[in-house]
Amino acid sequence: MPANNHTATEQAILKAAEEVFLSKGFIMAKTADIAKLAGVNQALLHYYFRTKENLFEAVFAQKIKHLMSIIYDVLGSDIPLMEKIKVQVETQFDFLLSNPKLPFVVISEIARVPQRTESFRAMVSQQVTKIIEKLQAELDEAHSEGKIRKTSALDLMISAISQNVFLFLAHPIFQALTNMSDEDFEKFVAHRKQENVAFILNSLRPEELRVEN
Repeated sequence: MPANNHTATEQAILKAAEEVFLSKGFIMAKTADIAKLAGVNQALLHYYFRTKENLFEAVFAQKIKHLMSIIYDVLGSDIPLMEKIKVQVETQFDFLLSNPKLPFVVISEIARVPQRTESFRAMVSQQVTKIIEKLQAELDEAHSEGKIRKTSALDLMISAISQNVFLFLAHPIFQALTNMSDEDFEKFVAHRKQENVAFILNSLRPEELRVEN
């Protein structure tokens, strides 16, 4: 099989797997459904990925690689620190907006199979370490200049992720309890994106420079 056909087939399987895993979760997803959606037979799916487990991890790895590359590109740019952080929070939020079911599926799988934590760690630990080290250096420099309070890069990342992820994890319950229409919820999501950015940026400012709501 020519290399370009090989790549196209693999990507078609990954795209189909992503759709099935995110709609049904790992347990309920069937390789037969994935193969049918990808337009291939199960034997070919097995040839490329061997197991459903391998396919799930390949989908997750592709998502994380994409997100990490965007984040690292932002950190490597020449824009001011506070603008970088703003873009970082927005990038995370937009990623989740494009993949709203991903947090629930990943957390569910970690709860179901705790050993998955190790495989996920192996996927992201190197990139996360680089991001934290680079961000920490910029945070320390800004603090020494009196522009921000002393801040841990890890704390900052956890705060941003927590702010962004919660909305998507709680989406079905929140929308049901508030009786929001889909249109109103979309407007609320756009509002929350800006609120999350404002919250994170304000938390970095020295006490005397914080904005009161």
